[in-house]
Amino acid sequence: MGDYNPGTLLETESGAKLLVTGRKRQLDPRYIEVLQIARELTDAPEVTSITRALVVSDIPYPGEKVRPFQWPADAPGIYSPEGPVDLLQYTDTPHLWIAGTTGSGKTTLAKMLIRQAVEQGRRVVVFDMHDEYCQTIQQLGGSCMPIIVPFCDLSDNELLALTGLARVTQAIRMMRYLSYFRRAFCKLAQKVQINNLTSALQRCADAMLLLDILKTDTQTLTGQDSIMIEFVRTLKEELGGTTFNALKEVVRKDEERMAATMMYLLQSLENVEISLNYELPRIVAIRLLDFRSIFHISDVALAGISYFFRKLMELREEALVVLEETPRFLQDEVAKKNVALFLSQSRKFKIQKITISQVPDELMQHTRLIAGKMTNPTYAKKIAELSPQMPWEVAKLLPQLSRGQFVYMDGQKTIPIRVVI
Repeated sequence: MGDYNPGTLLETESGAKLLVTGRKRQLDPRYIEVLQIARELTDAPEVTSITRALVVSDIPYPGEKVRPFQWPADAPGIYSPEGPVDLLQYTDTPHLWIAGTTGSGKTTLAKMLIRQAVEQGRRVVVFDMHDEYCQTIQQLGGSCMPIIVPFCDLSDNELLALTGLARVTQAIRMMRYLSYFRRAFCKLAQKVQINNLTSALQRCADAMLLLDILKTDTQTLTGQDSIMIEFVRTLKEELGGTTFNALKEVVRKDEERMAATMMYLLQSLENVEISLNYELPRIVAIRLLDFRSIFHISDVALAGISYFFRKLMELREEALVVLEETPRFLQDEVAKKNVALFLSQSRKFKIQKITISQVPDELMQHTRLIAGKMTNPTYAKKIAELSPQMPWEVAKLLPQLSRGQFVYMDGQKTIPIRVVI
C-alpha cells in the first residue's frame, strides 16, 4: 500500500521490482464504500489512491510489502535496478534510439555513452547539430571540426548529394560530367601542386565549359590560364582520345546542362573547407551548426554524413556513431534514405548508432528504445504505435518522468534507467 508518484521504482520484500506507471486519486465512491466495509471486518490500512505498476524484474508474491528502491545518489553513471548497466553491449539489435523532450537528459546520457565507448577503445563520430559535444570530445582527446569535403575521396553518390543533384530528376548525364571532371581534377592534383583549391576548381570548371575551344597542343601559358590547359590535357589522358573527342561534341550540344553542372558544383563548395583527401580521426565531433540551414539539412552536410558513414564501414573497426537532432534528417527524403541504409547495413561492419530525437519515426522499429520524459502526449502515443517493444503503460508514463529518468526497452525486457551525474 502507498501513495507513489509515476516513475517511482518499487522493491518488494522478495526483491522484485515494480515501475509505477500511474496513480488514480479520484476513487469510485462505490469502491470507497467497499473498502470501508472491509476495514471494519479486517485490520486493512486506509486507501487514498490506487497505484498502477509494471513488473520489471521477477514476479512478486501476492500481498508483499513494497518500499521505494534506493538508487545510487553520488556515483556518476547509468544504472538499472541491478546496478551499473552497459547499454552499448551488442545484441541482435545493436542500435539505440534515445527519445525524450528538451531537458529530459538525452544529451547527458549520450555523453556518458560516448565516454564509455572511448574507454572500450572504439572509434567515435558525433554529428553535432548544436555545438553541444565539442568539450566532451576534446576532453577525451578527440577533435572538433566543421564538415570537410574530401573532394577526391567522395563516391559518385556523395558527389551527387554534395551538389544537390541527388534531388534532380534524371541527373545521370550531369553525374557523368561531374565524374569526368572530378577524375581529371584529382589526377591533375597529383601532377601539379595546387595552392588554392577553390581558385583551381573554378578555372578547371571554366576549362570544362570551353572544352571544344581550348587547344591541348599549346606548350606554355602564363598566369592562371595554364591550369586550364593542364586540366584539359589530363582529362584527355584519363578518358582516352575517343571518349574525350565525344565529350567535346557533347559539350557543344549540351552547353546549358554542362554549365548547370559546373554551377551546382562550385556553389556547393563555396562555403566549406575543401581538401583533396581526408583521414578520419578516431574520436571526432562534426559541427553541423549552420544558421543558414538551421531548420533543414544542407546538401553539404548530407554529403559529409554519407561520406563518414561509408568510411567507417570501410575501416571495419568497432565504432559508435551519434546522430543528434534526428528530426531534421528525417524531414529530408534523401537524408532519411541514407540514415535508413546505414541502420540496416552498419551492424555487419561493427558499427553501433545512437539516434537522438524528441520526434518519433518509423525507423525506431529497428532499434532498441531508451525513452525519457515526453511532454507531448501525442508523441508518447505515436512512439507506442511505432515501437513494438513499448508497453502502453510505459507510453502513458513518459509525460510524468523527471530529468534523468528513462525506460529501456528491447522487445524482451523493460527496465527503468537512472542517469546520475
